[in-house]
Amino acid sequence: MKGLHVIGVSHTFGDNKVLDNVSLMNPAGELVCLLGPSGSGKTTLLRLAAGLERLQEGEILINDEVVADPKLHVPPEHRGIGLMFQEYALFPHLSIIENVSFGLDGQPKNKARRRALEMLDQVGMVPYAENHPHMLSGGQQQRIALARALAPEPKLLLLDEPYSGLDTNLRGQIREETLNVLKASGVATVMVTHDPEEAMFMADRIKILGDNGRILQSGRPHDIYYHPRHEFVAKLFGLMNRFESVVKDGHVEIPLGRIQAESHDEGRKVEVLVRPEGVLLEIGGEGAPLDVMSTHLLGHDNIVRVVLTADNVATGERDVYVRIHHTFEPELSQRFTGNIDPEYAFIFPMGEAGELTGNGTVSASQPEAAE
Repeated sequence: MKGLHVIGVSHTFGDNKVLDNVSLMNPAGELVCLLGPSGSGKTTLLRLAAGLERLQEGEILINDEVVADPKLHVPPEHRGIGLMFQEYALFPHLSIIENVSFGLDGQPKNKARRRALEMLDQVGMVPYAENHPHMLSGGQQQRIALARALAPEPKLLLLDEPYSGLDTNLRGQIREETLNVLKASGVATVMVTHDPEEAMFMADRIKILGDNGRILQSGRPHDIYYHPRHEFVAKLFGLMNRFESVVKDGHVEIPLGRIQAESHDEGRKVEVLVRPEGVLLEIGGEGAPLDVMSTHLLGHDNIVRVVLTADNVATGERDVYVRIHHTFEPELSQRFTGNIDPEYAFIFPMGEAGELTGNGTVSASQPEAAE
């Protein structure tokens, strides 16, 4: 298989096990995002694939050639990889075209220059070929770093938080441009990020690493978002409304409605997580009565905080967060009702002591935002 194949990789730093039996396949032409919180081992896995760390356990292959196992360590310069990090690491004393052709020093000068110009053309930077890095903006430097990484036609491209230094508006534009260039190149690409939105935008497949150094779930962005198999995965994508319930007659009841739970045992205590966009508001109606407390415009949508009142919540008032994708300017005293869209509700089993059985996280009592 052309691309990257990681098999059973584990790695420790002292007594800290940062990767635990991690495997992944990344064929040519596919972009895989490693997503997870700080300390989950994402960058360590990238560095092992690059040859910047020696492999302790497992095996790494690039284009079906073993480049690392506990006894073998092929140096980074002999792995046929392109690297791109947060800092871009452009050489300040070299011109842009000299930076891009730096990795082509084994080729005739004229051929290397032609290849560098081809790559600059792909990223729209030919007019800046004779400039120096300090004369460019952050977004332009990012384009140059990408052109330099792809110029030697690597077998594998490794990106570590490549957009973290860019402002929000520029980040979106550069992501789109980068994705177009990568798809045109057909190179296998692994990108590390802790930004779920970035992973959803960029990835063909997402690998989610938990703080235990294991891959908790792998799949297409749509599958990860709509079918999380672990409460950690569900919470990773932002604010969640949380309820506790018990499975009865193949369903669970929460104040916002009734949800099918046929895959869970009868009488099982469960945690129900509901994304803000899964709470449906209407004036009047037959749903759960609630009061709007505040609304905050976020540009493309609104986050609305409502209160489920004591007459439908046994434990008294509690906050629920709602995401609305249109103009929403209610009178704060207006009484609404709320229902639930089951597509945005996820059920996870709990133990007798109120602990989640997936990773032992003690349940909380309020909506939570992922790190």
